[in-house]
Amino acid sequence: MHISFAVIALAAHVAAMLRVLFYRRNGARHRHHVSWVAWAVVAVSGGSAIELALHAKHVGFFEAATAILLALFVYAARGNIARLLWSSEQ
Repeated sequence: MHISFAVIALAAHVAAMLRVLFYRRNGARHRHHVSWVAWAVVAVSGGSAIELALHAKHVGFFEAATAILLALFVYAARGNIARLLWSSEQ
């Protein structure tokens, strides 16, 4: 059963990483601190995906659910990490 959780977590990490990588600003301001957080999301998601692809380990339900939630949050923000960091009410 842990292999299926590993595949689900791998797919979620790759999806989140690709969504952040293919984000288009469309006139939004460039903020250096947000770009560092986006870089960290890509690095952690990519590193986790590589680790899961190369070294199949025991992945539990909660680790797979965490990866899915990260991917869902990134997709809900359309890859805009600044939206994840600050609320839209200003």
